[in-house]
Parts: sequence; structure tokens; C-alpha cells
Amino acid sequence: MTLTLYFDGLFMGIPKKNCPAHGAGFMCYGWIAWRGNRIIARGHGGYLRGRDASSNIAEYLALIEGLEALRDMGVEGETLHIIGDAKSVIEQMEGVASVHSDQIRPLHEKAQRIAASFSNLKWRWIPRKHNREADALTRRALRQIRSNPGSYSAALEAINPALPGSRPTRKFWPVLDLRIYC
Repeated sequence: MTLTLYFDGLFMGIPKKNCPAHGAGFMCYGWIAWRGNRIIARGHGGYLRGRDASSNIAEYLALIEGLEALRDMGVEGETLHIIGDAKSVIEQMEGVASVHSDQIRPLHEKAQRIAASFSNLKWRWIPRKHNREADALTRRALRQIRSNPGSYSAALEAINPALPGSRPTRKFWPVLDLRIYC
């Protein structure tokens, strides 16, 4: 039976007053894996980055997290349809579009390596309105991150270059990760 992976990413920038570095923000992800009409796994989470965070990076993180979960389930021999609303990511993974960003290239290469472990992949772009379940998981991740003021503030302080001992970095700081296998 065919597997289907829906993925989505969300970027929320951090206001400059909290972190003056360029492009600091939270990148949240959500993914859902189906076998036929049954959900077999889902996940959501988020990373914080002190600079050069973006929605495209969030989309790649969602794809990578979903592919890793399916690989962990040992389903590489099954046909896998991968569906997302980020046209650039789908086209880059299909080889139709090039990756020009130095920030995206390592994530693209990682996604390609993981995807290569699956024997039969089909990629498909869908409009955002048809990717609501994965989108809802990204929003849930952001709500969960923001719902704990202490952790949220500590994360912001870790990347605020105005504070002693911290600096804006391109490192991905994991803030939340949840996988559920059904």
C-alpha cells in the first residue's frame, strides 16, 4: 500500500528589540504520514536560529523530520508520495530547480541523502489550503514553544548578541520535537 507524507514549515521572526541579528527566528515544522487512509505517524517541533532563519529552511526541516521518521519505521521499500505546499522545495527535490542559497544547500543535500534510501518516490506540490493538517501541526508547535514563558525567554537569551556569553549563530537550537507512531 502507498505511503503519503505531508509536510509543512513555518517561520516566525524574532523582533529586532529581542535579537538584533539578521534573520533570527523560530522555524517550526509539522508532518503527517499516511498508509492508505490511516495515519501511521505524525510529528511537530521547532528550532531556533540566531541568524539566517527562513520559511524555506523550516520547510526543509519538516521534510527531513518526516523522512527520518519514516526511515526509522523501516518502510524504505514502499512507494512514498511526498506532498508539500513549498513549490521551491518540491522542485528542488525533483531536480527541476537549482539550490542557490548557501543556507539551504546543506539541508537539501541531507534531504536528498535520506530520500535516496527510499526505493520509489513521487513528489507533488499542492496549494497551501490543501495542506491544512500539516500546517496545523506547525502552528501547534509554535503555540507550544510560546506557551512556556521561561523556556521561551531562555531560548531568546541564548541567541541575543547584546547579552554576555551569547552570540547570533547559524546553529539550529532544538526547542521542541514530538513524534507519534500510530
